Amino acid sequence: MSEQQVETPAPRRGRPPASSREEIETVAVELFLRKGFEETTLAEITAGAGVSKTSFFRYFPSKASIVWWRFDEYTQGFAGLLDEAVAREDATLDLVRGAVLGALYRVIDGQGMWMQRFRVIDESTELRSGESEQWARWREHVASFVAHRHDMAVLDIAPQAVAGAVHAAYLSVLRRWLAVEHPTEELVPELDRDLQPLCTVLQGWLDGTAQPS
Repeated sequence: MSEQQVETPAPRRGRPPASSREEIETVAVELFLRKGFEETTLAEITAGAGVSKTSFFRYFPSKASIVWWRFDEYTQGFAGLLDEAVAREDATLDLVRGAVLGALYRVIDGQGMWMQRFRVIDESTELRSGESEQWARWREHVASFVAHRHDMAVLDIAPQAVAGAVHAAYLSVLRRWLAVEHPTEELVPELDRDLQPLCTVLQGWLDGTAQPS
């Protein structure tokens, strides 16, 4: 396809050409949602954002990294919240739930880009393998936190089962939110309500397995 034939998003009135990582990301996600991740080319992204390929690669090493850099940022923030909570006296699953909610509050934006990124990942066959790796790291942070607090090995059944159960519930809620037209931080208390009964059951199981150290 020639440069003149490249499909681009509709011009943005009053908006200068994109010159930052966030602006390139916005244009790219619009294209991913409209055309599909696999079908969107780098040439279309750079043309729509008004940047050269050289400028693009100053911000992103690849097309996929447009989606993953925020996920990496989110996971690092989540891990940091767990690290801060490890010595607190609250119940372990209350702390895990608090970290899940706290990390989510940090990434939610008023434009709904946080959920648009998730939609792109969830709808792309190519990105799903990367999603599995990203969520695996997320689960390992939970398992490590639980294991440390309850004097267990990370690979013991309890830490791994807790991490898997919380992740499954969280992912289920995120997928339910895909139907929400304008997802905002007002959805977070809904996630908390969904996680509370699960975390209560898991906490009871943990308490019957080993006492916190």
